[in-house]
Amino acid sequence: MANTYTGAGGTIVVIDSGWSSSWNVGRLVYQYDFANGDADARNPNADAHGALVTSSILSQAPDVGIISLKVMPDGSNSAEGATIEQALQWVAANASAYNIVGVNLSLAGGSAPAETTTILSDELASLAAQRVLVSAAAGNAGQNGTATDVSYYAADHNVICVSASTGDGALPGWSQRNAGITDLCADGTAIALTDLTGRTLTVNGSSFSTPAVTAAVALAQQEAIHLRGSALTQDEFLSLARETGTAIGTTGYTDLNTPALLAKIAQLYTAPATGTTTETAAATPVTPVSTNAAPTTAASTIVVNAKGTMAGGVNAHFTVLVDGKAIGEATVGTAVKNYSFATELTAGTDHTVQIRYDNDTYINGQDRNLTVGTVTVNGHSYAATDSAVTYDKGAFDGKDVVAGQSNLWWNGTLAVHADKSLFGTHAAALQTAELQAADSVWSHAIAGHAAVDTASGWSEIAAVHAQYAAHDGLLFDPSAVHHDLAA
Repeated sequence: MANTYTGAGGTIVVIDSGWSSSWNVGRLVYQYDFANGDADARNPNADAHGALVTSSILSQAPDVGIISLKVMPDGSNSAEGATIEQALQWVAANASAYNIVGVNLSLAGGSAPAETTTILSDELASLAAQRVLVSAAAGNAGQNGTATDVSYYAADHNVICVSASTGDGALPGWSQRNAGITDLCADGTAIALTDLTGRTLTVNGSSFSTPAVTAAVALAQQEAIHLRGSALTQDEFLSLARETGTAIGTTGYTDLNTPALLAKIAQLYTAPATGTTTETAAATPVTPVSTNAAPTTAASTIVVNAKGTMAGGVNAHFTVLVDGKAIGEATVGTAVKNYSFATELTAGTDHTVQIRYDNDTYINGQDRNLTVGTVTVNGHSYAATDSAVTYDKGAFDGKDVVAGQSNLWWNGTLAVHADKSLFGTHAAALQTAELQAADSVWSHAIAGHAAVDTASGWSEIAAVHAQYAAHDGLLFDPSAVHHDLAA
């Protein structure tokens, strides 16, 4: 099955040297320069490292939103660790507001022969808890394969450590890797990137292996949210990526295979088509029996009455699902409001409406919580404490299920078991006009996909080629890093 996912609906944060006007920035949704403390993350260098990294991501996930956080002063290849930490703090505080699914750290510096903690560990743990997956470059000081370390920040447990491969079953000598730290490999050799003028640069390094994994994160999370209603955890993503990846000889390392990864997610979370049969030998012909047409569906409206408490400047976020399928999402305010969602549901059958709270956290003494007053299904209001409502604490797995409650102190799913009488062919229609006239805030649909921008020029390879300049030497000061272009 061809991949129909393009990253739409999600956002990737690129923490690097900024963007350049000569490269595609049409997907830019936010920018900030933490090196200079202003809202312009543009780099005057036409071929800034951050612009090339962003181009690589967009070439594989063309509809993902991009946030550019600049951490390097103009004309410098280095960034202070404290500056990178500020950028990650911003991401942790704004992940829900911008639908951030991943972070790209194509930065290298320091030497870590085992998993380690750094000044970034708190922020990385917070992002992992929010299912924001951080991909970090292992580095390019492989010393002809003799080195057994990776870049300092890639060694954190809560990042996906990416080592460069040749893309055809081998590891280049300059590729840093460690069997106990490297999570995935991806092609980092002779990667062709084309700018807005049609000029092509050929780049190398784990800086350009990492965007392949970051793009795969965007596609996989879009698919997972669409099919199962929730994003993948880092462990889930890595387990599936390793299972579907390509073994690099007998090294024990695995190359990313994005199409196979997406196919596996589809296999796991897509129910088999109804009416399928298995062929048997010498089957006796059976006279076809007339069946009814497809089940009748009816427009339905679900209204969630809710508010939240903020932490880190971000309020509570929830996703609405019906029978496990996401139909919309919203970030609440501090005042009670009605959040309305429209969908088509099978008439004459019971349905379970699920309100999944997914960004609980505690920051600097502030506890983020979601409060749900009522859930109204086609005009029938269920209080959060109604006997038909349950609360599945933590993961949506059928464990730790308790009676419904209004105050959701932890991530979890409030499930409303709605009676089939609410889903007649006319019941929803009678309520729609009334609900639309209320103080509802209509959320955007999760499942929608924007069209791929074929005019962006990313897929076109021009005749002009230029090797991106090699940078010798990596900084080994853990307080500073630079981007890791391989020699």
